[in-house]
Amino acid sequence: MNRHTTVNKSQIKHQREYFAKERKSIQKYELMPWHEAYLKRMKKGFLDKDITGKKLIDIGSGSGYVAIEMAKMGIEVIACDITKEYLKFIGDYKKRFNLTNLKLVNCSADKISLKDNSVDYVVANAILEHLVYEKKAIKEWKRILKPKGKIFLTVPIKYKYIWPFFLPLHIIYDKKIGHLRRYDLKTIKEKFGMKVEKVYYSGHLLKMLSLLTSLIYRSRKLDNYMEKIDSKFSKTPWGASNVIAILRN
Repeated sequence: MNRHTTVNKSQIKHQREYFAKERKSIQKYELMPWHEAYLKRMKKGFLDKDITGKKLIDIGSGSGYVAIEMAKMGIEVIACDITKEYLKFIGDYKKRFNLTNLKLVNCSADKISLKDNSVDYVVANAILEHLVYEKKAIKEWKRILKPKGKIFLTVPIKYKYIWPFFLPLHIIYDKKIGHLRRYDLKTIKEKFGMKVEKVYYSGHLLKMLSLLTSLIYRSRKLDNYMEKIDSKFSKTPWGASNVIAILRN
């Protein structure tokens, strides 16, 4: 076994263990203000006006808020994740909300057992930066996407856009959670080769400060307020933490 293979297996093992542990910290299904901000962007700029008969795959579904809320709207949804603990969590709420249009699949993001041109929407929130086989994953997502289908992508922004005094925190966080790379709009365009319909930036200065504050004191009212403030800078990459891109075939 060469060093490259060993590193890859170590990364995958780390991801499984990290997110299995993260799942244990979640007590119940609950929409947080930042969840609601993402869902609002999806409903406004990502989904078509007529979603009748549409199919969406949520890659790396995690706690499942995208999969569950999209299924509630009537879209046929596939929640895909490598973490069985998260899929069981989603499955419990699938039953509770009677979401017969929600399917759960245990698979990796770079090997999805769907036919070519089979989904209208691909959602990949905070996934691509974790993947060892990045090019393979992008090719797979494009393979399963229908002509004129869309991808909702969220990735961490390159360090050069981050406020210098926050940079050490981001570096530590990247190592802890298993981020392998960061992106900007240019690299997204180069890697996907798709039309960029919309771009948003999130996680600006005040929101980051509120996240640090929430470690001591959590207030939903404050979180909602900070999301509104953060949205005012959604077109500004400087000082952001994440870049969100809506891509179309």
